[in-house]
Amino acid sequence: MAKQSTPVRIRRILIRLAGGQTLCKSFAPNGGDLRFWFEPSQKDAPLKTCLDAIAKGYIVANGDGLFGDSQTYRAVK
Repeated sequence: MAKQSTPVRIRRILIRLAGGQTLCKSFAPNGGDLRFWFEPSQKDAPLKTCLDAIAKGYIVANGDGLFGDSQTYRAVK
């Protein structure tokens, strides 16, 4: 889905996903901060960029969360 109009910051995430990385999400214990990172590299992913990519439909949840939310995300094909 990486069209010419895709923002560069979102394209960087899509490139990592296309290269085999998985985008993961977690919350810190006791209602702490939201965090995104890539596996298996364990590199942090920019929070705002990830939230924008999800909101704009570039990436979608895999539906693998224990309590209804997702823990991993993938690029839309």
